[in-house]
Amino acid sequence: LNISKLPGLICLFLLTFLMLIFSQIDTAMKKNVITTNKTPPKPTVTLQPQIYSGDTVTVRCEIQGGEGAQWRYEWRRGQKNIRGTSSEYTVTVTESDGEGYSCRGRRDYLLTEWSDIIRLTVLNEPRPVLTVSPSWLSPGASVTLNCEVEHPSAGWSFYWYKAVPDLSEKSSSYELLPDGSGTAQDSYIIHGQTHTAGYVCRAGRGDPEYHTDHSQPKFVWSAGQFVSLSASLTVSPDRVQHFNSDSVSLTCEGNFTEWRVRKFSDGRLSDCRRMTGSTCNINTSKSDTGVYWCESGSGEFSSAVNITVQNDGNVSILVSPVHPVTEGASVNLSCSLRTQKILSNVFFYHNDKLIQNDPRGELKISAVSKSDEGFYKCQYSGRESAQSWMSVKGEQDQNSVVHKVAATMPYLESRLAGFSG
Repeated sequence: LNISKLPGLICLFLLTFLMLIFSQIDTAMKKNVITTNKTPPKPTVTLQPQIYSGDTVTVRCEIQGGEGAQWRYEWRRGQKNIRGTSSEYTVTVTESDGEGYSCRGRRDYLLTEWSDIIRLTVLNEPRPVLTVSPSWLSPGASVTLNCEVEHPSAGWSFYWYKAVPDLSEKSSSYELLPDGSGTAQDSYIIHGQTHTAGYVCRAGRGDPEYHTDHSQPKFVWSAGQFVSLSASLTVSPDRVQHFNSDSVSLTCEGNFTEWRVRKFSDGRLSDCRRMTGSTCNINTSKSDTGVYWCESGSGEFSSAVNITVQNDGNVSILVSPVHPVTEGASVNLSCSLRTQKILSNVFFYHNDKLIQNDPRGELKISAVSKSDEGFYKCQYSGRESAQSWMSVKGEQDQNSVVHKVAATMPYLESRLAGFSG
C-alpha cells in the first residue's frame, strides 16, 4: 500500500459517495416536483335546495375523484377564512347571505384551488293555501281540508284550526282542531259538520320547528237546512236575484249585541261596508254578487245565502226564495223585468228542462217535495234569467240532518275552486 496515494483514494471515495447522495436527492426532488405539479381537482360546494329563515344549513365540500383520500378542508365566507377542517360546515340562516361560502382541500403535498363561491338564498316565507271540499254542506258528508305548501318535499307537518270571529279586532282568532297539531298528512277530515264555519291551516318543519303564516280562511257553508241556529240572516226583498242599483238589506238576528255581515265574491272575503246596527244595506252592483252570512261577537255563524245581481236591465230575473223551502209548503216562482214586475207567457225551466209555459207569469208549487229541489230559471220574450238553486228541507230537518243539499249556482261553482283568500 502506497501511503502517499491514500489521500487521493479517500478523496475519490468521498467524491463518489457525495455524487451518489446528490443523485438520490435529485431523484427525490424530481419526484416531488412531478407530484406537486399534478393539478388536483377543483372542489365544489353543495347545499340543500330549499332554505327558509331559521333553517340550520349544512354546506358540503366535495372533491371529484378525491374520494377516500384524507383531505383536510379550509373554509371561507366571502374572502375571510373561517374555522372548520371537515368536509361539512353548518350555519343557521336568517336571511340571504350575499358573501357566500367556498372551500379547498389539502393533503400531503397537494393543495386544491378554492371552489367557486356558493351563496345562500333564503326563500320568502311560504304561505299555505287551504281548500275545503265540499264548499256547501250535504247531510252526512264529511268535510275535507287540504293544506298546500310550496316545496312539499321539504318535510312539512300541518296544523289545523277553526276560525272564530273576533269583531273587536275585525278579524278572527284560531282554535286548534282536535288532533290537529303537527299531522304528517296534508289533509284533515271533519265529520258531522252541520253549519257554516271557517278554517285555516299552517305548516312547520325543521328542529327547532319553523312555522309558516296561517293560510287565508276558507269556509264551508250551510244554507240552514240542517239545524236551528242561534244566529240567522234574513234578506229583504226575499229573493236570490236582484237588478243593478236595487236596495237590499241583510239583517242578522239572534241574542247578540255585535254583528258583522261577511261576503265571499270573486275569490275574496270582505265585510259589509254599510252596517247599521245588525243590518247590512247594499245598493246593488255586479260586484255584490256572492255568498253572504252573519257572524256574531260571540263567534256564532248564521246560515249562508246567495245574492246574484243582474247588470243588464233588459234581462229578466227569476224571483225565488233565498232560504231553503220546507217540504210540504207552497212556493211561488215568478219572472220579472226591471220595467215590468208582472209578466205573462213565461217559460220556466227546472234543471234545464222546460216544465211550464204559464200565461200568468208564475210557477206555483202547492206542496214542495224533494224532487222539486234543483236549478230554476225563466224566459220571457227571448230574455232568459240566470238560474238559481232552490233547496228543499224536510220538516224533521229543523233538529236533525236528513236531506241532501247539492251544489249552488254556476257562479259559485266556477269560482270556489280558485278561491285563494
